[in-house]
Amino acid sequence: MAPLARLQANVRSERRRYGRVKLDQSLPARFGDVRVHVLEVSVTGFLLAHEGRIAPGLTQPLVIDWQGRDVELVCNVVRSTLWRLAKTMGATSIYHSGVRIMSEIGDSRRALRELIAERIIRALDEQKANARGIPPLAAYMYQPGKGELYRRCEFIDGTWRKTETIRIEQPANGFTVSAEIDPLQVDVLCRTWESTTAEGKRLTQMLAELSIRKSEGVPTRRYEP
Repeated sequence: MAPLARLQANVRSERRRYGRVKLDQSLPARFGDVRVHVLEVSVTGFLLAHEGRIAPGLTQPLVIDWQGRDVELVCNVVRSTLWRLAKTMGATSIYHSGVRIMSEIGDSRRALRELIAERIIRALDEQKANARGIPPLAAYMYQPGKGELYRRCEFIDGTWRKTETIRIEQPANGFTVSAEIDPLQVDVLCRTWESTTAEGKRLTQMLAELSIRKSEGVPTRRYEP
């Protein structure tokens, strides 16, 4: 398999594994010298909107403006396709590009995790049945665990079964988090999982996974052009 085809296959596999979070409002960013907007985020890559096609295979620093701070990651373009064709004189065509994270600059990996967690929590809080008295997730801090022990929470026959495990897989009916997560916060996640939609359950699993994924196979070196 050619290197680019192999990279594309790996990205599709990782996207299925981790999923992406669609942003309710895009984030302004720069990819090299090109102004872009971030539409979707994940721990492995992004979906960008921009004017003009970007050549697949190009590797450049991506600088995202988030809450007054720069999140800088070096990314490789996996694909770039026309999304909206300009229909009038003076209008511009819009392209969508999928990019994969190759390395980080500074502490941007931590900032990216915080960005994803904040967006997931916001989406879940909007979905939850607040009338049932479920507290907001705003107080939840995923805090990546440092050990190799995890807590598997499965909703079986109307009750939660919680067991300690060394396996990091997410169960079909529930989620797996670091064993270091406060039990009270785990209970909030359980109640959130019960009350939300299928999409909300996926987001709950993504939030849980942030506490157990110490590395996504992406180098964490500082970028040197």
